[in-house]
Amino acid sequence: MENVQSVTIAIVDDHMMLRQAIHLRLSLLGYKVVLEAENGKDLLDRLPEMNTEPDICLLDINMPVMNGFETAIELKKRWPYIKVVFFTMHNSKAYVVKAYQIGVHGFLLKDASTEELKQALSDVMKS
Repeated sequence: MENVQSVTIAIVDDHMMLRQAIHLRLSLLGYKVVLEAENGKDLLDRLPEMNTEPDICLLDINMPVMNGFETAIELKKRWPYIKVVFFTMHNSKAYVVKAYQIGVHGFLLKDASTEELKQALSDVMKS
């Protein structure tokens, strides 16, 4: 099992309270959150300024300015080594299929348990 303390994560969601709650939960699990962004454009604007890019990007799908699908496609082009996990409330087969067609590494519902979140991140780091 990987050392979660060495895994860095970016959280991208347009809801500040949710970002903060996820940040806290991930910190309690031992992960290091290195960036919080409010939408895809915010993430893409801030990533080049970072000394170390995140290993995983937890990415909401529905966001203003730049949605998760657009962001994931651009991340794959510019930072192909960042693993993208969609973190969404949309439980639709069409979303899951589209996510995997563009190369997303994981798909997790926002109502997932802490254990499911931990397992998803572990699985993604092994892939």
